[in-house]
Amino acid sequence: MKNVINVLVVDNEKSIKMIKEYFSSNQVVSIKYEATDGLKALNIIKEYHKDIDVIVLDTILPLLDGFGILKYMKQENINCKTIVHSNFNNTSFITSLSIYDISFFLYKNIDLKILEERIIDSVNIPINNEISNNQALKKGLSKLLHDLGMPSHIKGYQYIRDSIELMYNNSEHLGGITKEVYPYIAEKYNTTASRVERAIRHAIEVSWTRGDYDLMEEIFGHSVDFDRAKPTNSEFLATITDKLAMDNKVKLP
Repeated sequence: MKNVINVLVVDNEKSIKMIKEYFSSNQVVSIKYEATDGLKALNIIKEYHKDIDVIVLDTILPLLDGFGILKYMKQENINCKTIVHSNFNNTSFITSLSIYDISFFLYKNIDLKILEERIIDSVNIPINNEISNNQALKKGLSKLLHDLGMPSHIKGYQYIRDSIELMYNNSEHLGGITKEVYPYIAEKYNTTASRVERAIRHAIEVSWTRGDYDLMEEIFGHSVDFDRAKPTNSEFLATITDKLAMDNKVKLP
């Protein structure tokens, strides 16, 4: 770990003041940069990101919100460790953060001692393996879906790819496909959860009529309801996610 951790805090004036006071005599964590609006934060990140070790980021900001900052960092491949420090705690909000490389999510009323610990923890976490291996995951998943006979031009193909990537990198979603995965995909593609479900169902049906039967039997085995001769959406997504995890030797709880 570095002798001094340089931190950018992006928040309102009251929160920044409290955080700065807490860390004023800290020998490990230095609040070196601060911004009370998103555009100022973005300019600091553009100019000084190589000097910033950790960003403590609220999501509700003037001029540009935290999501805009996260989107820019993702597009520009800026790998500053980021802690989201927010009052929001609903499932859809937390799920929407899953496409970004967030080290920790903390509620604002948390003891600042915990924030200190998470700042230190975050610099010791290597760059997210799921992110660094994301291209390999996409390539392997695309090949598997094509081998299963799924055409890439239909909507359900992309919905399935994104759903499996989400579940692979965030295994807690394995048990919440209807309530969490569908709404997440729907929000991403500006559609509805029911349309996502139908498109995925159609893609599976197409796959089941033109795919490699031996491969299907190898992957799905007894998880398939042979009365219907095809798996449910949930069975398909969970089984493919599990196969990718096994192939890549990743343990999904």
